[in-house]
Amino acid sequence: MRRLSIGFSGASSALEAVRQELEQYGHITGNEGVDLCIDDGDQSVQGNARPIPKLSLRLGVGPITDYGLPALQLRAYRPDRKLLAVLDIADELSGNGQRLRRRVIRELVEWTALHISGFSRDPGYFELKAVANGWPEHCLDAIEALAFTHRFNRSADPDVIEAARVPLINRLQASFHTFADRPALHIGASEVTYRQLHAQALAIQQRLHPLLVTGQTPAVVGICLEKTIGLYASILAVLGSGAVYLPLNPDQPPHCHRAMLESAGAQVLLDAGQHPLRACFSSLDVSDHALHDVDLTQPLARLHRHADAPCLMLFTSGTTGQPKGVLLSQANLAHFTAWFRSCVNLDEQSRVLQFSPLSFDSSLIDIFPALVAGAQLIVPSTEQRQDPQQLLDLLHRQRITHAFLPPALLSILPLDQPLGLTHLLTGGDVCEPHVIERLSAQCQFHNLYGPTEATVLVTHRMLRPNDSNRNVGRPIANSQVLILDEHLQPVDEGVMGEVYIVGPGVSLGYVNALSQASSSFVELAVPGELPLRAYRTGDLAQWTADGIVLGGRRDDQVKIRGFRVEPLEIEQCLRSSRLYRQVAVVIDRDRRIRGFVAQPEPGASMTALQHHARQWLPDYMQPGVWDELPRIPCSSNGKIDRAALLAVPIQPTLPTACSAAQTPLQTQLTHLWIELLALPTGELSIDESFFDLGGHSILLSTLLLRFREQFGRSFSLNHFIEAPTIRTLATLVEQGERPDTSASQAVRDAHRERIYNTLPENCVGDPHKVIVTGANSFVGVHIVEALLAKGATAVACLVREKPGQSAMARFTQALREYRLEHLDLSRVQVFAADVSLPRLGLTSNAYETLAKEFGVLVHNAARVNHVLDYASLTRDNVDPVLECLRLCETHCKKVLNFVSTLSASSSVDTQGYVLEAPAAATLPLYIKNGYNLSKWVAERQLARAVERGAWVNIHRPGNISFNSLTGVCQPQKNRLMLMLKGSLQMGLLPKLALNFDLMPVDFLARFIAFHCTRFQAGSSVFNLHNPQPLSWAHYLDGFSQAGHRFERVSVEQWQQSLHTISHDNALFGVLGFYLGRLDEDIGDTSMIRYDNARQAVQQMGAQYPEKDPALLSKGCDYLKATGFL
Repeated sequence: MRRLSIGFSGASSALEAVRQELEQYGHITGNEGVDLCIDDGDQSVQGNARPIPKLSLRLGVGPITDYGLPALQLRAYRPDRKLLAVLDIADELSGNGQRLRRRVIRELVEWTALHISGFSRDPGYFELKAVANGWPEHCLDAIEALAFTHRFNRSADPDVIEAARVPLINRLQASFHTFADRPALHIGASEVTYRQLHAQALAIQQRLHPLLVTGQTPAVVGICLEKTIGLYASILAVLGSGAVYLPLNPDQPPHCHRAMLESAGAQVLLDAGQHPLRACFSSLDVSDHALHDVDLTQPLARLHRHADAPCLMLFTSGTTGQPKGVLLSQANLAHFTAWFRSCVNLDEQSRVLQFSPLSFDSSLIDIFPALVAGAQLIVPSTEQRQDPQQLLDLLHRQRITHAFLPPALLSILPLDQPLGLTHLLTGGDVCEPHVIERLSAQCQFHNLYGPTEATVLVTHRMLRPNDSNRNVGRPIANSQVLILDEHLQPVDEGVMGEVYIVGPGVSLGYVNALSQASSSFVELAVPGELPLRAYRTGDLAQWTADGIVLGGRRDDQVKIRGFRVEPLEIEQCLRSSRLYRQVAVVIDRDRRIRGFVAQPEPGASMTALQHHARQWLPDYMQPGVWDELPRIPCSSNGKIDRAALLAVPIQPTLPTACSAAQTPLQTQLTHLWIELLALPTGELSIDESFFDLGGHSILLSTLLLRFREQFGRSFSLNHFIEAPTIRTLATLVEQGERPDTSASQAVRDAHRERIYNTLPENCVGDPHKVIVTGANSFVGVHIVEALLAKGATAVACLVREKPGQSAMARFTQALREYRLEHLDLSRVQVFAADVSLPRLGLTSNAYETLAKEFGVLVHNAARVNHVLDYASLTRDNVDPVLECLRLCETHCKKVLNFVSTLSASSSVDTQGYVLEAPAAATLPLYIKNGYNLSKWVAERQLARAVERGAWVNIHRPGNISFNSLTGVCQPQKNRLMLMLKGSLQMGLLPKLALNFDLMPVDFLARFIAFHCTRFQAGSSVFNLHNPQPLSWAHYLDGFSQAGHRFERVSVEQWQQSLHTISHDNALFGVLGFYLGRLDEDIGDTSMIRYDNARQAVQQMGAQYPEKDPALLSKGCDYLKATGFL
């Protein structure tokens, strides 16, 4: 193959990706003396005007497929404008344009590289010919526009657009005539017909008109009234006058009203004659119901404004600190009303609850669509709004068909009897799971999402039982939602980004707030299109197959102990426990996470909720302060009042005297822990775990450094994390030894007898059907890939769900993350599971299916954490082994394959070689941290299971490294990679004399997939390091050749430099493993036996991967491309 000099003509990112790939093949970029020129269509394809061979790349764009995205075809032209080749792009099943864009570029790069390779070998290669279809052709820049498309955004609805052309006031005028004798309002004991409401509106309008200064800019009229006929008539009168109505909540203090009225430039104030600010404005008392010479034939619409003219101003609740006046236009209201009326089937027989205060945008849901449809508005009293039982009685007595009720109210409504509604609407916050479960089964339950700035709502979902409470569905008619990253680029499926709203609901903006408008109302640049005016919400969300799923808010995220924490994510986890009907989480100014609950379900307890939090949340996200209240406080708009929660005083809790510090040293260490862990000042139990108090790896490194500063010495990390308490630390200082540790508990667990039965050997399951636990992990997805390649007919992937993220979503996210999205999933079935629960957390049907039909189980799931103590890991790493054994011995016998770790090895021979044998009774040879102990205990229990007749293979991987083909790895979770990066940041790396392990994950997965179906007694343990030679020095050479500059120094000099690193260094979080003796960890692999594994590799017809420069460069390239190095 010749190395070519290639010229590139064009500026598309797709062409740049082609250039980078060809350079990886050894070709060079140049402008003179080139062998080939490649263009992307920025200029039209020219004839062969010069002798330089030319390859022209184009994109054919076809019709929209069933998945909401266009069909695509890549085309390559020869210099004579004849077609050389075409590549049809498969449909993108997710409907996500960004995913399609990335796949098109990836396939374009590979396809082009293939043709360039052919040309480099044969100059006559371009004589090939192909035929394209008839789709329109575009330059490669058109690929970029794909990113801004999504199947959910194909929301065009011409009927709604046409209906919205009629101004809202005209439709209201028509209702007054069509439904004149029908009831329009029910307030208290009074009923008001459409004719009476019309007359009252005209009467107010006659008195209002002389007070308005007419002009190009509509006047602003403030309205401050209780919910009476005068309130609704005043709104109609102002709209008909072509003015802007500004509703004011009577419950707010006068100074708030003044600020709003002055900010809005209001001319007139309509009230009941007693507002304190009457003297400051032209005021009109509308409480007088006298109708003076009202002519009902006169139109209510006295002045017709342009569709873009403002007609309503609402002040937001001020979540950013200062309320803002949002201007909505005639067109905004007309489009919203037209869509909403058709969505919930409103007609003259409908009876609509008018629950929301008129100063909130949710009131628009109640009022205008109902009046346009000729329906009746039922207005509850203050007592009925505040008392759940009275409200329920009203719903039944008035036979209400449609109601918008906020989630906080729904959570405390008596749900033991049906609400009697046809349509229930909610939004503005998330519903408790039990609310969705009960109410979605008895009526059409609509979840609405959208800010005031987008005219009430932009997405809609009909909730079903078991729906995520953060699923807000799809964009409404003619509207689009863009989910963008920090660079304003669309995100892939399952990736969190910020919500931007585009469409007819986007409001005119803020009044007198130019700086706020510039930051929230933006112009988005979309390739090949005019800029889009959008509203930036500040809300975080992700695309899923079922709709848009909300996260938290961009401005709610708080950094605690170096980690980004979001209260809504914690809330979501606590809600998933189903223990309390109301849950709220706030973070106070001292960065303490406070959890509040109310309305417990039968049998619920705070202890059970705290246990749930420890199970599902990382330490730094667990609330440190808990409160149970009679009811979660709500603001006037029905949302959780978080300011009121922050004002709840914290009740101090003190440990018992026997666990408090008893010596000066323990007291000194207590003060250090309080400072590092940001705990409330006070006494602290010296027996409480560092990790239970919120410690994590980075804080542990800080503790090590501060300990050295204060005491002039280090302590053994391995000894400390076996029992991570102040008592342990004090003992290490005073006596140089550790107290009784959790290793004793591990020994007891290793010898514990488990209850299960084994099946006879003639009752065998199908070896071509394989169950994989932890299938979404780095190793797990590669095992799934290897099983499919080997010919498995069915692969059952067991994946733990997370709050707001299904098992399938987590699995597909892992496929994308590790570049395996090309897998054929027709033989894959994903099951929601939790291996720490009985029967692996599977449903009864799923468990029975797996137990009866499958013949192999690969137990790969584990909590990989080298810092936590043994007790913290038993639930995830030890207990599931029994459940796996039981599944393997139910209905049909299955081969159980346990993915362990070389670090759990415990058997050695007289020469010191680590044996490839079942776990010995002695503790692991290497670091006796919680993780290694948990794997050793599991191996001991499985060895006894083999003695009882179970079929168990033990796979002990060493240093699992990058994929040998793609370079994909997970460096942020690999301690050695963090050590390497941190050392490169310092510019210093230690000289080590050892054979460095490097086991490509794809080779490991192929090994497990090949051997998982068979069991051979006596040869069922495999030490899976890579014995091919690679010295540490040669390993570092690979990074030196990749352009990294560093100095190789002695271990002593390198360790000394570790005391000066900062939190920004990648080593900081794993520092404790490298301050002491390095030989406690696996270093030189030459002392590890691997006879079973070597023979098994030969049976595969394979060889261990060479640790050559080509392999190392794959990993280096990936680390560079992802920004890790």
